[in-house]
Amino acid sequence: MNQHRVNVFCGQIKFLHEFIDNFSDETVRVNVEQLNKIDMNVTVETELSGEDTVKYLKELLKNSPMGSALHFSVKLQ
Repeated sequence: MNQHRVNVFCGQIKFLHEFIDNFSDETVRVNVEQLNKIDMNVTVETELSGEDTVKYLKELLKNSPMGSALHFSVKLQ
């Protein structure tokens, strides 16, 4: 199982934080390490590569309840 550290940047980060904190499915397990005013650092445990993890998280966040209305970016640390 790979562990990737990922930064998520968003002006309304609390909406994404509420959705993703301690999120788990068959592909990923996400733990928020640090929450700041406009970003959060998360650790993702998965079998995916780093690039695939970023793509998966972007799609996951976009499909969250508020995700389609928010502008955000996801980057590997």
